Amino acid sequence: MYADFIAGWAAGGAGLLVGHPLDTVKARLQTMNVYKGIVDCMVQTMKHESVYGLYKGMFVPFISTGALHSLLFAGYGAGLKFLHPGDSNVMARKDLPMTDILIASICGTLVQVGPVIPVELLKTKLQVQRENVGHFSKHSKNLYAGPMECARETVRTEGIRGLFKGGSVVFFRDNIGYLFYIPVYEGLSRYFRRHNLENTYTQLFAGGCAGVSGWISVCPLEVVKNRIQADKSHKTISPKEMTLKIYREEGIRSFYRGGWAISLRGFVVNAVIFVVYENTYAFFD
Repeated sequence: MYADFIAGWAAGGAGLLVGHPLDTVKARLQTMNVYKGIVDCMVQTMKHESVYGLYKGMFVPFISTGALHSLLFAGYGAGLKFLHPGDSNVMARKDLPMTDILIASICGTLVQVGPVIPVELLKTKLQVQRENVGHFSKHSKNLYAGPMECARETVRTEGIRGLFKGGSVVFFRDNIGYLFYIPVYEGLSRYFRRHNLENTYTQLFAGGCAGVSGWISVCPLEVVKNRIQADKSHKTISPKEMTLKIYREEGIRSFYRGGWAISLRGFVVNAVIFVVYENTYAFFD
Protein backbone atom coordinates (compact mmCIF):
# COMPACT_ATOMS: atom_id res chain seq x y z
CA MET A 1 0.00 0.00 0.00
CA TYR A 2 3.02 2.29 0.46
CA ALA A 3 3.38 2.48 -3.35
CA ASP A 4 -0.20 3.82 -3.63
CA PHE A 5 0.55 6.35 -0.91
CA ILE A 6 3.76 7.66 -2.50
CA ALA A 7 2.31 7.67 -6.02
CA GLY A 8 -0.81 9.49 -4.80
CA TRP A 9 1.31 12.14 -3.08
CA ALA A 10 3.37 12.78 -6.21
CA ALA A 11 0.29 12.84 -8.44
CA GLY A 12 -1.61 15.24 -6.18
CA GLY A 13 1.30 17.68 -6.01
CA ALA A 14 1.78 17.64 -9.78
CA GLY A 15 -1.92 18.19 -10.39
CA LEU A 16 -2.04 21.15 -8.00
CA LEU A 17 0.85 22.96 -9.67
CA VAL A 18 -0.81 22.91 -13.09
CA GLY A 19 -4.40 23.35 -11.99
CA HIS A 20 -4.65 25.87 -9.14
CA PRO A 21 -5.10 29.01 -11.31
CA LEU A 22 -8.11 27.41 -13.01
CA ASP A 23 -9.40 26.30 -9.61
CA THR A 24 -9.31 29.93 -8.47
CA VAL A 25 -11.15 31.02 -11.63
CA LYS A 26 -13.74 28.28 -11.10
CA ALA A 27 -14.34 29.33 -7.48
CA ARG A 28 -14.76 32.99 -8.43
CA LEU A 29 -17.11 32.29 -11.32
CA GLN A 30 -19.28 30.15 -9.04
CA THR A 31 -19.47 32.67 -6.19
CA MET A 32 -19.45 36.05 -7.99
CA ASN A 33 -21.54 37.55 -10.79
CA VAL A 34 -18.95 40.13 -11.90
CA TYR A 35 -17.11 38.20 -14.61
CA LYS A 36 -18.10 37.47 -18.20
CA GLY A 37 -16.28 34.16 -18.37
CA ILE A 38 -13.01 32.33 -17.87
CA VAL A 39 -10.80 34.74 -19.83
CA ASP A 40 -12.38 37.86 -18.28
CA CYS A 41 -11.93 36.42 -14.79
CA MET A 42 -8.26 35.63 -15.42
CA VAL A 43 -7.58 39.04 -16.99
CA GLN A 44 -9.37 40.99 -14.24
CA THR A 45 -7.66 38.96 -11.51
CA MET A 46 -4.18 39.52 -12.93
CA LYS A 47 -4.94 43.19 -13.64
CA HIS A 48 -6.00 43.99 -10.08
CA GLU A 49 -4.07 41.40 -8.07
CA SER A 50 -1.17 40.30 -10.32
CA VAL A 51 -0.47 36.66 -11.15
CA TYR A 52 -0.40 36.00 -7.40
CA GLY A 53 -4.17 36.45 -7.38
CA LEU A 54 -4.57 33.24 -9.38
CA TYR A 55 -2.63 31.33 -6.73
CA LYS A 56 -4.59 32.54 -3.70
CA GLY A 57 -5.40 29.80 -1.26
CA MET A 58 -2.69 27.54 -2.66
CA PHE A 59 -0.59 27.16 0.50
CA VAL A 60 -2.97 24.85 2.34
CA PRO A 61 -3.58 22.61 -0.69
CA PHE A 62 0.16 22.64 -1.44
CA ILE A 63 0.83 21.16 2.00
CA SER A 64 -2.19 18.88 2.02
CA THR A 65 -3.11 17.89 -1.55
CA GLY A 66 -0.36 15.30 -1.81
CA ALA A 67 -1.50 13.79 1.47
CA LEU A 68 -5.16 13.79 0.43
CA HIS A 69 -4.44 12.09 -2.89
CA SER A 70 -2.23 9.66 -1.00
CA LEU A 71 -5.21 8.79 1.21
CA LEU A 72 -7.48 8.48 -1.84
CA PHE A 73 -5.20 6.14 -3.76
CA ALA A 74 -4.07 4.27 -0.63
CA GLY A 75 -7.71 3.61 0.25
CA TYR A 76 -8.35 2.59 -3.35
CA GLY A 77 -5.37 0.24 -3.33
CA ALA A 78 -6.32 -1.19 0.06
CA GLY A 79 -9.82 -1.90 -1.22
CA LEU A 80 -8.46 -3.77 -4.24
CA LYS A 81 -6.01 -5.72 -2.11
CA PHE A 82 -8.82 -6.72 0.23
CA LEU A 83 -10.93 -7.93 -2.69
CA HIS A 84 -7.99 -9.50 -4.56
CA PRO A 85 -5.15 -10.30 -2.15
CA GLY A 86 -3.00 -11.86 -4.86
CA ASP A 87 -3.06 -8.95 -7.33
CA SER A 88 -0.57 -6.34 -6.15
CA ASN A 89 0.90 -4.77 -9.28
CA VAL A 90 -0.39 -2.22 -11.76
CA MET A 91 -0.94 -4.63 -14.64
CA ALA A 92 -2.94 -7.07 -12.51
CA ARG A 93 -5.35 -4.28 -11.56
CA LYS A 94 -6.22 -3.45 -15.12
CA ASP A 95 -8.30 -6.57 -15.67
CA LEU A 96 -10.24 -6.60 -12.40
CA PRO A 97 -14.06 -6.43 -12.55
CA MET A 98 -15.38 -2.86 -12.80
CA THR A 99 -17.62 -3.50 -9.80
CA ASP A 100 -14.47 -4.03 -7.73
CA ILE A 101 -13.00 -0.81 -9.13
CA LEU A 102 -16.17 1.01 -8.01
CA ILE A 103 -16.02 -0.51 -4.52
CA ALA A 104 -12.34 0.37 -4.17
CA SER A 105 -13.06 3.93 -5.36
CA ILE A 106 -15.66 4.31 -2.61
CA CYS A 107 -13.10 3.07 -0.07
CA GLY A 108 -10.60 5.68 -1.22
CA THR A 109 -13.22 8.43 -1.09
CA LEU A 110 -14.26 7.62 2.47
CA VAL A 111 -10.63 7.64 3.64
CA GLN A 112 -9.91 11.17 2.34
CA VAL A 113 -13.24 12.98 2.59
CA GLY A 114 -12.95 13.99 6.27
CA PRO A 115 -9.60 15.81 6.06
CA VAL A 116 -10.52 17.46 2.75
CA ILE A 117 -13.40 19.54 4.21
CA PRO A 118 -11.40 22.14 6.22
CA VAL A 119 -8.82 22.31 3.42
CA GLU A 120 -11.58 23.13 0.92
CA LEU A 121 -13.05 25.74 3.26
CA LEU A 122 -9.80 27.66 3.75
CA LYS A 123 -8.91 27.44 0.05
CA THR A 124 -12.31 28.74 -1.02
CA LYS A 125 -12.33 31.62 1.47
CA LEU A 126 -8.92 32.78 0.26
CA GLN A 127 -9.70 32.32 -3.43
CA VAL A 128 -12.75 34.58 -3.40
CA GLN A 129 -10.86 37.54 -1.93
CA ARG A 130 -10.76 39.99 -4.81
CA GLU A 131 -8.99 42.96 -3.27
CA ASN A 132 -5.37 43.77 -4.06
CA VAL A 133 -3.45 42.53 -1.02
CA GLY A 134 0.29 41.95 -1.05
CA HIS A 135 2.24 39.60 1.14
CA PHE A 136 3.87 42.40 3.10
CA SER A 137 1.37 45.22 2.80
CA LYS A 138 -1.16 46.21 5.42
CA HIS A 139 -4.45 44.58 4.53
CA SER A 140 -8.07 45.34 5.15
CA LYS A 141 -9.65 43.99 8.32
CA ASN A 142 -12.13 42.18 6.07
CA LEU A 143 -9.40 40.13 4.40
CA TYR A 144 -7.27 37.21 5.46
CA ALA A 145 -3.50 37.54 5.13
CA GLY A 146 -3.13 33.79 4.77
CA PRO A 147 -4.51 30.36 5.71
CA MET A 148 -3.51 30.53 9.40
CA GLU A 149 -5.29 33.84 9.92
CA CYS A 150 -8.27 32.52 7.98
CA ALA A 151 -8.41 29.43 10.20
CA ARG A 152 -8.04 31.46 13.43
CA GLU A 153 -10.74 33.93 12.44
CA THR A 154 -13.10 31.15 11.38
CA VAL A 155 -12.66 29.34 14.71
CA ARG A 156 -13.00 32.61 16.64
CA THR A 157 -16.28 33.60 15.01
CA GLU A 158 -17.85 30.20 14.32
CA GLY A 159 -16.04 27.70 16.50
CA ILE A 160 -14.33 24.52 15.32
CA ARG A 161 -17.53 23.59 13.48
CA GLY A 162 -16.93 26.58 11.21
CA LEU A 163 -13.98 24.77 9.62
CA PHE A 164 -16.38 22.04 8.51
CA LYS A 165 -19.01 24.32 6.97
CA GLY A 166 -20.35 22.75 3.80
CA GLY A 167 -19.03 19.37 4.90
CA SER A 168 -22.16 17.43 4.00
CA VAL A 169 -22.02 18.83 0.44
CA VAL A 170 -18.35 17.87 0.14
CA PHE A 171 -19.21 14.35 1.33
CA PHE A 172 -21.86 13.83 -1.34
CA ARG A 173 -19.79 15.65 -3.99
CA ASP A 174 -16.79 13.38 -3.50
CA ASN A 175 -18.79 10.16 -3.21
CA ILE A 176 -20.63 10.94 -6.45
CA GLY A 177 -17.68 12.40 -8.36
CA TYR A 178 -15.28 9.59 -7.55
CA LEU A 179 -17.79 7.01 -8.80
CA PHE A 180 -16.93 8.39 -12.26
CA TYR A 181 -13.29 9.27 -11.65
CA ILE A 182 -11.20 6.07 -11.45
CA PRO A 183 -13.79 3.83 -13.22
CA VAL A 184 -13.84 6.13 -16.28
CA TYR A 185 -10.05 6.14 -16.38
CA GLU A 186 -9.89 2.36 -16.08
CA GLY A 187 -12.62 1.86 -18.70
CA LEU A 188 -10.88 4.06 -21.27
CA SER A 189 -7.49 2.53 -20.49
CA ARG A 190 -8.89 -0.94 -21.15
CA TYR A 191 -10.41 0.23 -24.43
CA PHE A 192 -7.08 1.64 -25.62
CA ARG A 193 -5.23 -1.48 -24.50
CA ARG A 194 -7.62 -3.78 -26.40
CA HIS A 195 -6.90 -1.77 -29.55
CA ASN A 196 -3.13 -1.64 -28.94
CA LEU A 197 -3.21 2.11 -28.41
CA GLU A 198 -1.92 2.31 -24.86
CA ASN A 199 0.80 4.94 -24.44
CA THR A 200 1.46 8.17 -22.55
CA TYR A 201 -0.87 10.18 -24.81
CA THR A 202 -3.80 7.83 -24.30
CA GLN A 203 -3.06 7.86 -20.55
CA LEU A 204 -3.26 11.66 -20.60
CA PHE A 205 -6.53 11.51 -22.56
CA ALA A 206 -8.08 8.89 -20.27
CA GLY A 207 -7.04 10.82 -17.17
CA GLY A 208 -8.40 14.06 -18.59
CA CYS A 209 -11.76 12.48 -19.47
CA ALA A 210 -11.94 10.95 -15.99
CA GLY A 211 -11.45 14.37 -14.44
CA VAL A 212 -14.05 16.05 -16.66
CA SER A 213 -16.67 13.35 -16.03
CA GLY A 214 -16.10 13.45 -12.28
CA TRP A 215 -16.34 17.22 -11.99
CA ILE A 216 -19.21 17.81 -14.40
CA SER A 217 -21.27 15.21 -12.53
CA VAL A 218 -20.99 17.29 -9.35
CA CYS A 219 -20.88 20.85 -10.72
CA PRO A 220 -24.19 21.87 -9.03
CA LEU A 221 -22.91 20.51 -5.70
CA GLU A 222 -19.63 22.39 -6.17
CA VAL A 223 -21.55 25.64 -6.71
CA VAL A 224 -23.61 25.10 -3.55
CA LYS A 225 -20.49 24.13 -1.58
CA ASN A 226 -18.57 27.21 -2.70
CA ARG A 227 -21.47 29.55 -1.90
CA ILE A 228 -21.82 28.09 1.61
CA GLN A 229 -18.10 28.23 2.33
CA ALA A 230 -17.64 31.72 0.87
CA ASP A 231 -20.54 33.17 2.89
CA LYS A 232 -19.34 35.83 5.33
CA SER A 233 -22.46 36.12 7.48
CA HIS A 234 -21.18 33.54 10.02
CA LYS A 235 -24.65 32.02 9.95
CA THR A 236 -25.38 28.33 9.53
CA ILE A 237 -26.83 27.85 6.05
CA SER A 238 -28.07 24.40 5.12
CA PRO A 239 -27.42 22.98 1.63
CA LYS A 240 -31.19 23.00 1.00
CA GLU A 241 -31.49 26.67 1.94
CA MET A 242 -28.55 27.65 -0.25
CA THR A 243 -29.85 25.58 -3.17
CA LEU A 244 -33.28 27.26 -3.00
CA LYS A 245 -31.67 30.70 -2.63
CA ILE A 246 -29.52 30.21 -5.73
CA TYR A 247 -32.44 28.86 -7.75
CA ARG A 248 -34.84 31.67 -6.78
CA GLU A 249 -32.35 34.50 -7.33
CA GLU A 250 -30.36 33.25 -10.33
CA GLY A 251 -32.20 30.35 -11.94
CA ILE A 252 -31.18 26.78 -12.69
CA ARG A 253 -28.38 27.76 -15.10
CA SER A 254 -26.43 29.22 -12.19
CA PHE A 255 -25.75 25.70 -10.91
CA TYR A 256 -23.43 25.23 -13.87
CA ARG A 257 -21.58 28.53 -13.52
CA GLY A 258 -17.89 27.90 -14.02
CA GLY A 259 -18.66 24.70 -15.91
CA TRP A 260 -16.12 25.41 -18.66
CA ALA A 261 -13.46 26.30 -16.10
CA ILE A 262 -14.16 23.19 -14.05
CA SER A 263 -14.02 21.04 -17.20
CA LEU A 264 -10.78 22.57 -18.48
CA ARG A 265 -9.17 22.30 -15.07
CA GLY A 266 -10.51 18.77 -14.61
CA PHE A 267 -8.98 17.62 -17.90
CA VAL A 268 -5.55 19.23 -17.46
CA VAL A 269 -5.11 18.36 -13.78
CA ASN A 270 -6.26 14.77 -13.97
CA ALA A 271 -4.38 14.03 -17.17
CA VAL A 272 -1.24 14.89 -15.20
CA ILE A 273 -2.39 13.13 -12.02
CA PHE A 274 -2.99 9.74 -13.61
CA VAL A 275 0.20 9.72 -15.68
CA VAL A 276 2.29 10.66 -12.63
CA TYR A 277 0.40 8.15 -10.46
CA GLU A 278 0.81 5.24 -12.89
CA ASN A 279 4.52 5.85 -13.47
CA THR A 280 5.35 6.52 -9.82
CA TYR A 281 3.41 3.45 -8.69
CA ALA A 282 5.15 1.25 -11.26
CA PHE A 283 8.55 2.55 -10.07
CA PHE A 284 7.96 1.89 -6.37
CA ASP A 285 5.98 -1.31 -6.74
